Amino acid sequence: MDIYTALEHLRAFILTHDLPRTEMAMFGIRCPYCGKSDRIRELETPEYLAGVLEAEDIETYANLWQRLGSMSALLGVCKFCRNPVQLFSDPPHAEAIDDSP
Repeated sequence: MDIYTALEHLRAFILTHDLPRTEMAMFGIRCPYCGKSDRIRELETPEYLAGVLEAEDIETYANLWQRLGSMSALLGVCKFCRNPVQLFSDPPHAEAIDDSP
């Protein structure tokens, strides 16, 4: 699955399962797509959602998480434009998910 297909699957999964389940905004981090700075939320890890979602859904989410995540970033979503993003901590910022190393 190419990265753009994986992104669309993740976006649909987020909408279907109403993720993230926590509403903690990450203030000061601007969405690379729409520019909003008060709407970025960190997505829960697949392990965190175990027992909350069906096993098949967890497997799908874990595969998408592995495909789109990185060692240096977490996955998040802009609750305004609903686009998945990578979240970095030093300095705190969000970037579009792409296929660059």
